[in-house]
Amino acid sequence: MNFIDRALARGRRLNDDDFLQAMADIYREPQVWQELDRYPPYIRDVIYVIDYDTEVQMEGLDACAASPRAEQYIQALHNCGAVSEAELLKRAKKLTDSGPDGEDEAVDAEMESLYRQIALNQNYEEFWDLVRGYIGRERK
Repeated sequence: MNFIDRALARGRRLNDDDFLQAMADIYREPQVWQELDRYPPYIRDVIYVIDYDTEVQMEGLDACAASPRAEQYIQALHNCGAVSEAELLKRAKKLTDSGPDGEDEAVDAEMESLYRQIALNQNYEEFWDLVRGYIGRERK
């Protein structure tokens, strides 16, 4: 039984925030990445949003946008209702797809502008409220 199974087994005894926190155990049990398809889509979305947030904090928006999981992050953000965040990441992905890093000052300036607009730097609590709300709607 992995962390997702344990959280699902607890059902409504976990509030939406507790459920969100339980999904962060993906880093303790990384083998679960290979099993995500057997769970409801909202669980995958929440884990991708957690991973997006971790990646952007640890590696930066440019690395996050260049990640092989960028498309999953964008879709998960849309599904959670964080549409503006998804659009910022999509714009950052276009910038990283357009050429090598560090060679164009305009690209660097645009990436910095996008970084300043993401939830981490603007409305971080509202961002997580969207995710908790999504969990609550999907768990009903």
